[in-house]
Amino acid sequence: MKLEGKVAFVTGAASGIGAATARLFAAEGATVIGADLSAEKVKDALKSVDGADGIGLDVSDSAAVNAAFASVEREHGRLDVLVNAAGVNAPTKKANDRLVEINVAAFQAAGRGEAYHPDFLSETTDEDFTKVLAVNLVGPFYCLRAAAPLMRRSGGGSVVNIASVAALVGAPMPLYYPASKAGVLGLTRAAAGELAPHHIRVNAVAPGAVDTPLLNAQPPEIVAGLVSMQPIKRPATPDELARTMLFLASDDGAYYTGQTLSPSGGLHM
Repeated sequence: MKLEGKVAFVTGAASGIGAATARLFAAEGATVIGADLSAEKVKDALKSVDGADGIGLDVSDSAAVNAAFASVEREHGRLDVLVNAAGVNAPTKKANDRLVEINVAAFQAAGRGEAYHPDFLSETTDEDFTKVLAVNLVGPFYCLRAAAPLMRRSGGGSVVNIASVAALVGAPMPLYYPASKAGVLGLTRAAAGELAPHHIRVNAVAPGAVDTPLLNAQPPEIVAGLVSMQPIKRPATPDELARTMLFLASDDGAYYTGQTLSPSGGLHM
């Protein structure tokens, strides 16, 4: 088993990529602490997984993050892997509903051969921009900052940050999402350079369409439109993404650091 005896901390573990990663890591021998905003949901997602347990955690709360990693050190004495999978597409239901409305209008206009020019920039409020960055970028920073000293004391480790293909390609969308995910790539590279002498590797994964609750909350025509932009005309499964996470977390990826792998069906090449 590739993670035998390792301790792994996975955020966003109640569903999607985070849940699939937590399950696979446990199957590969790791002791897994899965974290999500809802303790009830993450515990339910991992209840049948031997070697895994769930905790409630708001990754945008610095004090809560520090307390969570202090608990890992007390209970397990080490940390070998951190996966930053927690993230949001939109800050509120209202913002998401508006995004869906604009996307549907854009696809309908394209079907009629008409131009459609959304105005995401002027519609984005200060609060919406700040909230998404707090979860998608500041949260991974808090977790990395809290995890690094524990990994150093453990003799090294691996960090995998979930970004998005939206950080690598240009397309009209609310600016908070690609900005937050592009920030994750900068965070990854800088941390990789700093932590390499401590035998800690830091990499990022930038997926395209993935069959998760976040994707499936969108109307079918939006999902179909996103997938149509990829040379591989289907979404990835969370399990496929989890195998990429395992590669980077395990010794199979021992010579990778500061890298961004983009399992995006060829959307980014």
